Amino acid sequence: MNQVSVIIPAYNQGHYLAAAVQSALNQTHADVEVLVVDDGSTDDTAQVAQQFTDPRVRYIYQENRGLSGARNTGIRHATGDFLAYLDSDDLFLPDKLAILLHEFQSRPRLGFAAGQAMPVDEAGRPIGKLFDKPLPVDLTQLLLGNPLHVGSVLLRREWQERVGFFDETLRSYEDWDMWLRLALAGCEMGYVAQPVSLYRFHRDQMTRDGRQMTTATFAVLDNFFARPELPPAWQGMRARAYSRAHLRAAAQAYRVPEATAEAKQHMLQAVQHDAALLADEAEPLAQILSGWTDLPKIADPLRYLEHIYTHLPGELALLTQRRARDLGQIAMRQAFQAYAAGEMQRAKTAVSRAIFYQPRWLLNRGALSILLRAIFRS
Repeated sequence: MNQVSVIIPAYNQGHYLAAAVQSALNQTHADVEVLVVDDGSTDDTAQVAQQFTDPRVRYIYQENRGLSGARNTGIRHATGDFLAYLDSDDLFLPDKLAILLHEFQSRPRLGFAAGQAMPVDEAGRPIGKLFDKPLPVDLTQLLLGNPLHVGSVLLRREWQERVGFFDETLRSYEDWDMWLRLALAGCEMGYVAQPVSLYRFHRDQMTRDGRQMTTATFAVLDNFFARPELPPAWQGMRARAYSRAHLRAAAQAYRVPEATAEAKQHMLQAVQHDAALLADEAEPLAQILSGWTDLPKIADPLRYLEHIYTHLPGELALLTQRRARDLGQIAMRQAFQAYAAGEMQRAKTAVSRAIFYQPRWLLNRGALSILLRAIFRS
């Protein structure tokens, strides 16, 4: 059995920390060490960490250096052949390490493996869709965005030693930066289509700071493309990478009404970098906007998309012309999802909004059936 070092950076989240540590100790692959790095917390983090008597748990305190600094401290103290990262508000599923270690055993050249992550709310209840986007076959595609949750990965220690530590100048997306450096260095990466971690969304979560994430996104790309030795295949991704970065920035900004002007600018810059987004009556761009409604951070997906279509730049007239059709389709998708979950009132509301945007839904037997059943059951 290969020992795994589980690194848990902890900063003022003592109320979640015990569950995180326990999820690491409860692994079916038991040969682990759990390194809790207290990054200058002022709450009860120290007491929570030190209540564990299991000798596999080690508590390390440092003055506040940020998430990357805490992870790096954990790496420096780690003794395992493999490194796993677990944020203090997230959880490993019991078979996480066993599943990913099996992938390493099946593929001896593998340096990195990842599984799926399941979004959960503050109480640990599943929300939204799985983070189930696989690693791209062509790893240059990683420049288009980070498909992985940091808690869903396992890294062979020797590859961390080759590419270095997490970038402590980054306040977000330091994990994406690490995956890019690994891919560029030639690390063979594997993906397992199974949930291995729980990704908690809550009010205090740092990744809710949209501007911080946007700043970090462009910092990662700027640093990466500034590399003089970057191969042509990676350099050729520049325009699309910045286009997708601007789209992610727009998605964040549209969540905040006062940032609407900023969101519109990001939308314009996205299509300026990649005109192909407007092909086929802007179908590629419309598909991306539709995908935003699946984000766990979006409380009311349809109203969010309504806000976007109402506040598009004038230059995106092609997309504006699709407004009724696209909103009607999203509303019906929500109606079917709510109906399948037995949420009749939500199903009725969604069908009504779909019909408002596209009256032709009244001629659809499935839509009409949902509406009538929802009316009589709600």
